[in-house]
Amino acid sequence: MTSDQCRFSLRARSQDGFTLIELLVVIVILGVLAAIVVFSVKGIGDKGHKSAVAADAATLRTAEETFCAKHGHYGTADDLKDDGLLRGDPVYNMVMVGAENKCGRGEKSSFTLNDTSAPTEVGADAIKAGTTPVDLAVDEKDNRVYVVAEGSNDVTVIDGNTDAAIGRPIDVSSAVSSPTTIAVDSDTGRVYVGGAGGVAIIDTKNADQVTHVSGFATTVTGLGVSPENGEVYVGGGGQAPLEVAYIAAGSSSAKAIPLPAPGLGVAPSFSFDSVHHAVYLVKQGFGKGDAADIGLFAISSQTHEAEIAADFAAQPGCGNKAGKVLLQNSAVTVTAVDPVRNLVYLLAKTCVPNPGDPSGTRQGVATTIAINPSDHSSTAIDDPWGTPYIPVSVIYNPAAGSVYAYLDGGDGANCGGKGGRIDRIVGTKVTGLAPVCKSSNAYGSLGRKLALLSNFNRIFVAQQQDSAAPGGLGVADGGTLLSQPPLGKGRKFGALAANNTTGKVYAVDPDNGTVAVFRTGSA
Repeated sequence: MTSDQCRFSLRARSQDGFTLIELLVVIVILGVLAAIVVFSVKGIGDKGHKSAVAADAATLRTAEETFCAKHGHYGTADDLKDDGLLRGDPVYNMVMVGAENKCGRGEKSSFTLNDTSAPTEVGADAIKAGTTPVDLAVDEKDNRVYVVAEGSNDVTVIDGNTDAAIGRPIDVSSAVSSPTTIAVDSDTGRVYVGGAGGVAIIDTKNADQVTHVSGFATTVTGLGVSPENGEVYVGGGGQAPLEVAYIAAGSSSAKAIPLPAPGLGVAPSFSFDSVHHAVYLVKQGFGKGDAADIGLFAISSQTHEAEIAADFAAQPGCGNKAGKVLLQNSAVTVTAVDPVRNLVYLLAKTCVPNPGDPSGTRQGVATTIAINPSDHSSTAIDDPWGTPYIPVSVIYNPAAGSVYAYLDGGDGANCGGKGGRIDRIVGTKVTGLAPVCKSSNAYGSLGRKLALLSNFNRIFVAQQQDSAAPGGLGVADGGTLLSQPPLGKGRKFGALAANNTTGKVYAVDPDNGTVAVFRTGSA
């Protein structure tokens, strides 16, 4: 072969390209290099996140010790900001102040920090829970969830470890029918179910024996277990006058609590203040005149005597009358109690004048009223004239020292024109808001459309679902007020409950007869 032939042969081979084996080798090498880069970058990201959490915690510890040296006790994040020790809300950590709130170390005297940066994720889904499940209660001590189904007259028990139903549902039809509300006493393991005909007790420590409570035959629409003494408060009456009673701890009979004024018995909800030995429920207007006024009942947990802690004039419509009044039947039956500040928060709608209309046009706007039961004083936190927001529910986080009020209204980005918001209230001031969607119209109590993981200071709302609205759960951070993308989109949940020990939120889907689980920082 001549030299020209050799050059032609080499040139021809070079034009043929790489062989299949050569290409496979190159691809394998590139894959190995890519994996090394990905894991290296992930490691850098994890280390960066951990460093940011640690730096945030160090700043908080320094601020807490400085605050304690000045005031003699630790403070909430808001206290630290008011003192100029923090420029803004903590990004990664939740500050929890001890019960006795004294400087030093120990469970009752120090403060703790929880990393709240872990996202909330979808966990177990479609746990069967009878026909038309409408309410649920969490036993954090035994890590169980109890779901009551109105259509099948039973209670499904869910294991919080496996998020699976335990055995067959417990039939309560021998004691009540059409049950719609449920509560649990974690200390005794007694589960209370309310419906037509009164209250049923499930003794989970004694083969799930079902007992009917004597002394209260009215249809029950509200139940609450006192954390102070384990007493159970019962309410009902529907559109008829409100009836209230209590069941002593360990008892199977109810004793009536006379109220000093009439009120509607529509879905009453009980709030407890163990510090001041008080139980609160809303006085919703009944009838005409003074009887139609909106207010707050306070019941002593020691004597069981009731009094009116606050009373506000109410009228059917705003009209053009001067003076500030509430709209009749606008009060939400859920209240929130801040025992540190001795304030109870009531949500309703109030009539306010249009500042730009000299003719005196008036409009109903949402109002959150902070009531001091000790001296019956109150401070109204009113919305300005504009979008007529509708109050939905309210909840208090003792770890953050903040109240969160859920309101419907506004266009709401990505909500299909069905917007809502969460107001963060400290004392009598709104310190920020988080945008969410309108509350779900799925069957269930409005009070259960809002839930809170206190250790993570994370708020969850059951959102409206239709062709335009996403549904599922709206999630917002209670400190930064930043929102997380909705979870469980396409679902319409009727009731929520949180297990703060495991970091899980349980959501009831009444249309499909199931329960969904969402977890935060848990396995």
